[in-house]
Amino acid sequence: MTNINNLDDSNIFKSRLNCIKQWFFQDSKELDPDFKNNMLVVATLIVAVTFQTGINPPGGAWQDTKSEPDRHEAGRAILASLHHHLPYNLFLILNTLAFSMSTQIILMLVYHRRLYFEVVVATISMVATYGTAIWSLSPKNDVKFRYVCMAALFPYLWRLSYQTFKTFIMN
Repeated sequence: MTNINNLDDSNIFKSRLNCIKQWFFQDSKELDPDFKNNMLVVATLIVAVTFQTGINPPGGAWQDTKSEPDRHEAGRAILASLHHHLPYNLFLILNTLAFSMSTQIILMLVYHRRLYFEVVVATISMVATYGTAIWSLSPKNDVKFRYVCMAALFPYLWRLSYQTFKTFIMN
């Protein structure tokens, strides 16, 4: 005898798997509305967490300025102190990549919807605020901002190249 619950679970699993395939290989217009809404919630949560972590990095910021021997400046990230350059740079690059990828997902999911222009303006403002915050928290001449910029642009360039490649192959 076949268990009906198992059949329903496998159908749900296949439906979700098809949504994921559509997400990666087709336009978001063809996605299941429930899947789109769930992805929008997840992307929004990731944006909120990465934004908060970017403006308040692990360890916080120095409260005072100190010269030799343990030199640091008030308002700069503690994690980026003289002995922690690599972990801070890695944190900043990965956090920026997650932030940028999530903002791209949000923009893709709300494309051709009401108030799209307003969402784009708000997203650009948030990205500018994030960039300003990490710029002001990072010690001068310490962080390799070209890597942070590449991490920020990667999702958009990846999607653009995918869409270009897809259009080129279809024609």
